[in-house]
Amino acid sequence: MEFRQLRYAIAVARRRSFTKAALQLNISQSAISEQIKSLEAEVGFLLFRRTGQGIELTERGRIFLNEADRITSELRNLAALTRRLKGGPTESFVLGIISGVTQLFVPAIFSGLAEVSKDARIDIVMAPTRSIFDYLHDERIDAGIAIESDPDRVPAGLAFERLAVVPMKVITRPNHPLARTRKRVDIGLLAAEPIVMNELSVGYGEMVLQLFTDLGISPNILSIADNIETIKVAVQSGRGIAILPESCVENECALGTLKALDMVQQCHVAINLFWRRKPMTRQKDAYLAALRHTLKSRSK
Repeated sequence: MEFRQLRYAIAVARRRSFTKAALQLNISQSAISEQIKSLEAEVGFLLFRRTGQGIELTERGRIFLNEADRITSELRNLAALTRRLKGGPTESFVLGIISGVTQLFVPAIFSGLAEVSKDARIDIVMAPTRSIFDYLHDERIDAGIAIESDPDRVPAGLAFERLAVVPMKVITRPNHPLARTRKRVDIGLLAAEPIVMNELSVGYGEMVLQLFTDLGISPNILSIADNIETIKVAVQSGRGIAILPESCVENECALGTLKALDMVQQCHVAINLFWRRKPMTRQKDAYLAALRHTLKSRSK
């Protein structure tokens, strides 16, 4: 029985798919199938059965892989301990962050992990909200800072806590006609304005689309971008307006390259920290605990 075989079987169990597990592990589906057949032959029972909807765990497979998951986690702990005892590099913690919020959280993130270990290493991946959920599921990141408008839609297996609630603002270039008004901007009057949007089905974009939908109108979408930096540059170039969290444009507003306007239809976005409920190595669990404590303290 090989560690590799257990890792492959656990990936299939989590994704309920040989194809998705192969993509996650970056190997061929045939290689996974072959290794799992060998593992089933060794243990003497089937781990999976095929159904009309795909595959599912057998009862004995569920019990076996639950225990295998625990054991492989302990083996990763042992490997991390061995590296530390040998003076090797500290295990890194991989954090996914949506664009536009780094100035809010990154300083606290680094100070929080430094409290755990002066050698703590954190790798940061910038990604849209949907990708952060996918990366967590595939174990490509250990935690993620992202947007989710409806807690009931948080993917299964993830836990989360709120870090901040930020007001949404209409964003324009300083010489835009809207920038001269001292009144709150009515979304109902923006239907003709070209608008640069974030992805429409989740995160910021979903919230902005709902603002228009609630008024029975459709936004005049100029472009859809998957990151905030692109949206800000598009607005600065004079190609349209945007509706973004105020914190995303604080630096640009201070420099006078963008202007943030209050809206009649007040709207706030919750920024959350997400992580897998499944335990990680002890060191990564310590990093996550420090991260949660630091970011929660910052939000007070």
